[in-house]
Amino acid sequence: MAWAAKQQGGGQAQGLMHLDDANPILLEALSTRLGKEQKREPCEIRVSDFDDVLYLVMVSPEETNQITLNVALRNWADLSRDGAKQVLAANFPSCEISPESGFDVAIKINADSLPSGPWGSGGEACAKQLAEIKVLLMGAPLAVALKTFGEGGSPNSDVKKVSIKRPTGCGGGDMFITAKTDSVVVIFSVDFADETDKAVCKVFLQEFVESQRSVTGAPSCAYKRGSEPPSELSSFPNIDGTPDIAGFMSFKLFKDHVKTQEKRDRAVSTLIGFLNYLQYHIKASKTYMHMRMRHKVNDLLQVLNRANQTTDEKKEKKTMSGKTFTRA
Repeated sequence: MAWAAKQQGGGQAQGLMHLDDANPILLEALSTRLGKEQKREPCEIRVSDFDDVLYLVMVSPEETNQITLNVALRNWADLSRDGAKQVLAANFPSCEISPESGFDVAIKINADSLPSGPWGSGGEACAKQLAEIKVLLMGAPLAVALKTFGEGGSPNSDVKKVSIKRPTGCGGGDMFITAKTDSVVVIFSVDFADETDKAVCKVFLQEFVESQRSVTGAPSCAYKRGSEPPSELSSFPNIDGTPDIAGFMSFKLFKDHVKTQEKRDRAVSTLIGFLNYLQYHIKASKTYMHMRMRHKVNDLLQVLNRANQTTDEKKEKKTMSGKTFTRA
């Protein structure tokens, strides 16, 4: 599982997909302007990312050393209230400006006088942190909860909701965070618009729980149907209004999972990417089944083709008495 791969050695498990936190297009555009190349030319680059996130990189012809990154996210008002503003100020102090129309937040970087933050300093490090801004902002409520829990602070009893994906007609696409004295529980409401995807998803999540038991060091997880929300969400308003979603997936993190800053960062990264990880493997499973079906159909067609009469030549046959006749 991807969790075990990231927690044990920080690598990627063989044969499993895990998206990098940094958007590769955004990283390339920023690295050429903040890194060793120090490209000084105007640009306007628009980039779409998973989870309905949009980026706009702007460099004006008048100030080629000033790079502005605009970001549009789902439910920025809730994110900013639950810690995203503080995370942004800690990582890019005095860099936030008013965003362009259609965007929620903007950061302006002077390539000749780079800021410094928890990530360090320098152009390459700054470009990488900017390219990871989606995880940084969307994971802010979870990062705050894990830091408080890991450092032994008093847990916030309120359930935090982060809208990660656009909900289907039945709902889904949200992450819920609830902190306890002995753990932090992260719950995903999962759904897909396509009924086949939804059916495969239910099987996948059930197997996910079974497989977790054999993975050392991974958080405990549980799967609940849409009509049976986890008990941690019993007080959340309208949680019973999504009985037709694929279900709820819960992860319970204990002290060992968040005792260092490195482990907390890995936990946030892994959990924010969980729905994309799930979507990828469901699509991959469907592709594999379609390939197997096409292969089986080809085998059956070959059998049928071999059974066809391949020649029009008339053959002479003999009866038991020795008489001959010709069969058309």
